[in-house]
Amino acid sequence: MNTENLTLLRDQLNEKWFSSLQVGDKVFNYRLKWQNKQITDRKLREGIIKEIHDGGQFNRYVIVDNLTTGRQNKWNDYDLVKPEEIQDVEDRLLKQLSDTANVALQTGTTEDLTASVYAAQEAYELLLEKGNELLKSKEVQLGKCAGIYGAFNKNTAECIYIGKSLSLINVRWREHARFWKRLRPVHRQPLLTQYLHFFSDQIEWRVLLPVETGIDNDLLEFSERRLFEKYHPIANSIIPNGTIFGRSVMEGEGESISVSDWNPSMVTIKIRKGACVGFSDDKKHFDF
Repeated sequence: MNTENLTLLRDQLNEKWFSSLQVGDKVFNYRLKWQNKQITDRKLREGIIKEIHDGGQFNRYVIVDNLTTGRQNKWNDYDLVKPEEIQDVEDRLLKQLSDTANVALQTGTTEDLTASVYAAQEAYELLLEKGNELLKSKEVQLGKCAGIYGAFNKNTAECIYIGKSLSLINVRWREHARFWKRLRPVHRQPLLTQYLHFFSDQIEWRVLLPVETGIDNDLLEFSERRLFEKYHPIANSIIPNGTIFGRSVMEGEGESISVSDWNPSMVTIKIRKGACVGFSDDKKHFDF
């Protein structure tokens, strides 16, 4: 079964499984511990479903009473431990994507890869056209859509961060704001957290590429990388999700690279006694 059919099968099984959940059901997820961008430990947690929210394929979650911690949590459907049948399909899909990328690299076969990139580029350009139309809507400009967004310096228009969301972007913006107040990393983006902590009043969020629901995640990842190359954000310090070995599956890149190679525009903040005293490139990016 090829990757397209496996992806379709995975989505169908996920839809059927999530629709079968009921309040009172017991569900499980893992608390992951990360170090150097690798999972070093995971702890299985169990909970009882109190609420079920289904906003479509990319916005489904349950509210649970966490029996492990005694707290109440929001667990997204992709966080939940799924039935073995679904997990098997996901594992096969991941392995097939990884094997395809590695074979292309090891054998030097690039014809299929080149065709895939051209197809992705065409799809990306169509997304841009549709996105420009969608951006005429005030609601979309306010982040009431899925897609790719950015954080920018209000005065200089310098790009600080590029991110993507398969659910509502404005919800993601609120998550960023909520987490930086406690100096906690946002989606494993500690450098962004620092920028938001020191310069929140000088930063604004913008929708860059709104998309309709149901978009393929690999295509959204491809699009994010194109906008990343256009805007050169300075606070993206973690290689994006949706990749194999830290690089784009759609573009056939199989080996891991360092963050500094992936984002040479990255600028860290010099902090002394809890205050910002400059930037790693000794340029003035914000007033402090």
